[in-house]
Amino acid sequence: MFKRKISPILIATYCLNVAADDRTELDSLFALSLKQLSEITVVTAASGFEQKVSRAPATVTVITAEEWQAKGARLLSDVLIAVPGFHVGKPPVSFKHNKFVIRGLSGPQSSQIKIMIDGEPFEYMQDSGTFIGFRLPLTSFQRIEVIKGPGSAIYGADAYAGIVNLVSYKQGEIPASIGARTGSFSTNDIFARGQLKLGESQLQWSIDYTHSDDDNDKIVSSDLQSTFDGIFGSNASKAPGPIDEHYEVFSLLAKWRMKNWTADFFTWRNFDVGLGAGVAQALDSNGSASAKFDHIKLQYDLSDYFGGKTSATLSLKEQKGPSYLAVFPPGATLPIGLDGNIDFSSTNLTLFEDGFIGTPSPEGNTTTFRLTQLLNTSENNFLRWEIGYEALQFKARERKNFGTGILDGSESIVTVDSLTDVTGTDFVYLPEKSRSFYYFSIQDEWQINPELSLNLGLRYDEYSDFGSTTNPRFGLIWQATEKFAFKFFAGTAFKSPSITDLDIRNNPVVVSGKELQPETIATLEAGLNFQYLFNKNLTFSMSFFDYHAKDLIETVFDEQIQGNVVQNIGEQKGKGGELWLKWKPLTNITFDFNYSHLSAEDKKQFDVPDIPNRMAYASMNWRINDDWSWFIDNKWIKDRSRATGDSRPGIKDYNWANSRLVRNNLLQDLSVALIVKNLFEQDAYEPSTGAIADDYPLQSRQWYLELIYNFN
Repeated sequence: MFKRKISPILIATYCLNVAADDRTELDSLFALSLKQLSEITVVTAASGFEQKVSRAPATVTVITAEEWQAKGARLLSDVLIAVPGFHVGKPPVSFKHNKFVIRGLSGPQSSQIKIMIDGEPFEYMQDSGTFIGFRLPLTSFQRIEVIKGPGSAIYGADAYAGIVNLVSYKQGEIPASIGARTGSFSTNDIFARGQLKLGESQLQWSIDYTHSDDDNDKIVSSDLQSTFDGIFGSNASKAPGPIDEHYEVFSLLAKWRMKNWTADFFTWRNFDVGLGAGVAQALDSNGSASAKFDHIKLQYDLSDYFGGKTSATLSLKEQKGPSYLAVFPPGATLPIGLDGNIDFSSTNLTLFEDGFIGTPSPEGNTTTFRLTQLLNTSENNFLRWEIGYEALQFKARERKNFGTGILDGSESIVTVDSLTDVTGTDFVYLPEKSRSFYYFSIQDEWQINPELSLNLGLRYDEYSDFGSTTNPRFGLIWQATEKFAFKFFAGTAFKSPSITDLDIRNNPVVVSGKELQPETIATLEAGLNFQYLFNKNLTFSMSFFDYHAKDLIETVFDEQIQGNVVQNIGEQKGKGGELWLKWKPLTNITFDFNYSHLSAEDKKQFDVPDIPNRMAYASMNWRINDDWSWFIDNKWIKDRSRATGDSRPGIKDYNWANSRLVRNNLLQDLSVALIVKNLFEQDAYEPSTGAIADDYPLQSRQWYLELIYNFN
């Protein structure tokens, strides 16, 4: 449907039906004091309902659309780098996407962090994490809420290290606008949003299209195939060569409301995504992958019948992820065992003319129903309960030229076009799977007195494939004075074993273990918040945390099968602190600063590798005059350790700076901006495994020109 090289200016006619009374979001950052902003800032994800951040029983960061637009953020990852204790890196052994890390916790495919849109999980069913090539544009959303710490008492599985909830505009509030960007690496964005009335109903919509060829100068000198070439005498490696992370993403969010009914439709497509360093850390220029996600949510307001705020919600999701992966490139020579997989004890060498190829292509759908009620049981008590059920259906399609049922270890050559379709057989990498669970959650908030509030929460989940789990949460907030508050939280969370963890088979890298249990975590946290310290335009907060994560699902080498098996063997203990300061010395300038420190160890008391132990972030937003404004920020990443036994030189620290210079009202309601990423041209790297000796290079300096027209 969409092709590369779409003109970034091809937009205008799409917004002719926008509502005439829409207002833009310009200037609101500078119109209010920090005290006033703190009083109106709300969060939904902390408790499952909208409340002031000061009342939320968790450590919360809320970033508004005005804030990320001021900094020129294009994608979710651009926003999250500003959150204390949050790191956006690269998976050291994956080819899929950015890696999100909260306080040293991430999991494969960032599966220990729950990504949600309006409280609905947006996750890859196969791995319970983010999608292949995950990049999420931001036009549809009004704010982003980041909740650090366990959230399973509200959201169940995978709200483990934290939650990222993207909140869309309420009905009637979306600003009508169109815009485009174009810049380095053939990057083009088109975005538009608006609303219209249809009789008694109202429809609002937003669309994004973004494409980039990526930076071809992100070169690595060698890869795993380079090692195999040296051992087996082949010459197949694509290294030296680039880490390829090109992408082409489209998303659309439509919301319809009529009387007591609301209907949301969200679709996200990554039509074409680069495979990074390759699925096996062997550069793959022949492979391809894509992903799609569709979600329909229907909600009916039952408040007139049951009191309080009561709703019934039906959610339907469908996703697909077709791929063609050259696990090892054309011309690779590999030792193949009797089971058709790589076996280094085998003396038989097989030449793969077209490459060692697999096409894992998962498909899945979920159906969810829930009933939710919010009650003011008394002047000082607020109660929320929810009961729900979810059913998942999953299947995988696959063609490949290796593995059981295809090779027997006697072949000397596997020719071009020799893929075998193993879909529906015992030789596919994942069998068809059904999973269901039901749950009940309750949360009770008491205002004990004007200064002291107590929050108690509990959720019970019963899964069809691994049993039940119960997760409580406790929060105490003491507003000692108008300016000073103390918070204390405690809670547990779980991450469910993914479909891959439970059932993967016929895989050259890893197979599933038996009787896997959920990963668990227990967290204690205390926070201090100094609102409008000294004056109404200076705020300061700090938090301290301690967690113990157990039964982490990791792989271990099994002597009996001579391969890697998934087991609950991991453990991690972490503690640290974060501080955040916001200062508005003048009405037209705001400074932000945060710092985080982490100490995290595994069960052998070794430092957890690859994660930053120290991070700092600083920004300045300056409205120079009515026509000009400038934003600049910088993120420092420091103190990352290598894995035990990795003798490579240490991982380099780096800082990542960005800038956005804006000319407002170039023409009436038209703004133009110059955005620069990696402003100081840092040679920045994220850690790789030893399979690729070099660390992963990040993009060099990037320039974008942005045009936005706001309809008044």
